[in-house]
Amino acid sequence: MRLRSAVGTENVGNGAAGSWLQTAVFALDRRIRERIGVFEYSVHPECLFRLQVVTVEDPLVLADGTSVGAGSRVLVLHLWNEQMPVIGRTGPTLAWGRRVDRAMDISLRELAGYVSAHAHLHDIAVICGNMPVIGSEQAEQFARILSRYGFEAAVDVTDRRGLIHRFGDAVLVLMLVLAANPRAVRSAVLRCCNMRISVSRAALERRYASLQVAAEG
Repeated sequence: MRLRSAVGTENVGNGAAGSWLQTAVFALDRRIRERIGVFEYSVHPECLFRLQVVTVEDPLVLADGTSVGAGSRVLVLHLWNEQMPVIGRTGPTLAWGRRVDRAMDISLRELAGYVSAHAHLHDIAVICGNMPVIGSEQAEQFARILSRYGFEAAVDVTDRRGLIHRFGDAVLVLMLVLAANPRAVRSAVLRCCNMRISVSRAALERRYASLQVAAEG
């Protein structure tokens, strides 16, 4: 379960080397997505997420009372790296933040509509993901930001992946960031723990389903 910490693809390295790296890394990422069943649920050009259906190994209990048992299916969010707004030369700006905020609203509105429209997802009660963070201070900051969109967040201490698996994931994240925006590599290297984010389907639909109807109207 992860939100890969890459950013958009406009400010990649110059020349053939940068183009080759971008092509190779995103081809690898695509093969991995196909293997583990990550798919696109929206064609909107500002959608920030892809989805994966997984079976959880441990029970999950959310703050709103929603709970799922071990063996239940949940939806996992994966960051759609190519559609993440690009960080400019001066770093994240207010305009960049507004673009991300708009894209988040669009992404979750599209998600609410997708889940409601597909009967084969009737048993899904929780949408979640993992976000790499630099430590408790950044985790608290991200938790406050994500709460604006209905997510609850906590540092995940139950990661059962082996050391090699975790290292491989970290290398892939680093490669994606390097291919997409080299200026973000430094912060990507420092990210050392995972934060689990979760929202119940009921909360998602209450918050975003009506917005989806309004947008379509």
